[in-house]
Amino acid sequence: MPAHNKSFLSFTAHWISPKFILEHGVLAMKSFPGSHSGINIAKELNAITERWNIPQSKLHLLVHDSGSNMIKGVRDAGYDSGRCFIHSLQRAIDHSLQSQPEVQQMIAAARRNVTHFNHSGLAEQKLKSIQQELNLPNPQLVQDVSTRWNSTYYLMERLLEQKRAVSLYITDHETLINLTHVQ
Repeated sequence: MPAHNKSFLSFTAHWISPKFILEHGVLAMKSFPGSHSGINIAKELNAITERWNIPQSKLHLLVHDSGSNMIKGVRDAGYDSGRCFIHSLQRAIDHSLQSQPEVQQMIAAARRNVTHFNHSGLAEQKLKSIQQELNLPNPQLVQDVSTRWNSTYYLMERLLEQKRAVSLYITDHETLINLTHVQ
């Protein structure tokens, strides 16, 4: 299984064309190794705008996540900025989920179950066989990503859709927990 622990920095521009059409494009998407300090972020942001010959007067607002290093980097680079609404929403939802131990336990059990199938070809094959026997659709289970609340929603939605097949599989595997209304 490949490791996906690389960090990336992306820079996307949005503008209105002379014909008043909303345009957008990715100006940079690059690996960002090393320290993610505000100084290094500022250097990279300035390098991108220089490479694209974008004067600071044309950059009206740089939208970023709420990381203190990103806030400092944008400030050090000298850009007006705003925090991304979606990142703020993600943090609010995550905080809400963290405040409910029962929900956290249920999500953790669901993640363990999905991880079991995603890391075992044999388990995945057996689940597909059960899905076919039950005449269920046989999509792969969804593994969530901690930085995207909607991926946890999709994980739970798919498990609910595949509840009968997953439950049948779990009856023969005592290391997994069958999700119930009690979890």
